[in-house]
Amino acid sequence: MAFSPDVLVTALQELIPGYSETFTKWHPAFDAIVKKGQKATAQGPYREFALVPSGPGQITPILTGNEVIAGGRTMNSVRANTYAATMIYAYDVPGQDLREANGEMDLVHLIKRYPERSIMDFHERIAQQLVMGNGAGTGSFPTWNGDTTYDPKGLGARQGMFEFAAPAAQGTTVFGVAKNSIVGWHNQYRDISSFAGDGRAQMRAAYYDASQEMANAEGDVDLLFGDRGSFDNYLQDLDDQVQIVTPTTNAGDRAQSKLRQGVQFLGATFYADQYIVPASFAVASPALNGCIYGIHSSTWHMYTMGHNSGMETKGDFAHRGPIRHPTQDMWRYEFVLSMGMYCDNLRCNFAVTGGNLP
Repeated sequence: MAFSPDVLVTALQELIPGYSETFTKWHPAFDAIVKKGQKATAQGPYREFALVPSGPGQITPILTGNEVIAGGRTMNSVRANTYAATMIYAYDVPGQDLREANGEMDLVHLIKRYPERSIMDFHERIAQQLVMGNGAGTGSFPTWNGDTTYDPKGLGARQGMFEFAAPAAQGTTVFGVAKNSIVGWHNQYRDISSFAGDGRAQMRAAYYDASQEMANAEGDVDLLFGDRGSFDNYLQDLDDQVQIVTPTTNAGDRAQSKLRQGVQFLGATFYADQYIVPASFAVASPALNGCIYGIHSSTWHMYTMGHNSGMETKGDFAHRGPIRHPTQDMWRYEFVLSMGMYCDNLRCNFAVTGGNLP
């Protein structure tokens, strides 16, 4: 019994619902952003957002009751901008595979061989791009790695968000705004000289530097992602104080990330990220000795582009197809991603380097 190419699509909808939901649950950073309601649908080709480094108003002391209250707005905000990255992951299924499929089990094998492997590969490349900026084919998606760039629309390279330098010395342009051109537009940074000597102390310092910026309104840094060497040094330093954090999973989740188990660090969860590879950072970068990103998820936002599921799709790893190759016995299917992310308060986030040093 041969299967129609449309049967594969129907089976996917029944067996693997919500690829976008699977991805956000797959990576803790995206999961936290979505849970806090900071994922939206873009209405245009790019988004602008305000950076407000300090309070917008003024205080007037009342001594006699005759004082004129100073109001208005402190004019110190600037406009930043961000563009969505659009990518299509295409895979082809031979007509012969569909003809030879016989029964439900063969259909399950087809799903595992083609769409499941495709979407997992797509997810992994995006995850690598996020932390290192070198995910194959995903150079238009934003990256945290300040040693490299990304280009979301072919309009020119944009710098990764985290600079591995003291806040006052940072000067790259992120989301169209030069760092330190306004008060507070920089990321926090610390460097470890020896993990046994000052590893946890520098991590704590960076954590408090970042968390105190919005502690009253948004709480503390809640996520850490580090290379395996930095993560292992942290566990070794804790010795028998290790506290494993096992996240809650929903019944029916088909794919749980290797990132999904972490350990407690103050008020945050620290994850070993397999895609942070110190040797792949820029020559002479302090991140060559290890890199830990500290993320205040309340300051991050995601957005997708697209509205019509049957045409351009909603851009959230939407599945599209089948389309027959005109000159081959092949059917093409596609996963479509049109997504961007940005941070509106970098000073609440940090990078720590040197965590690999013993």
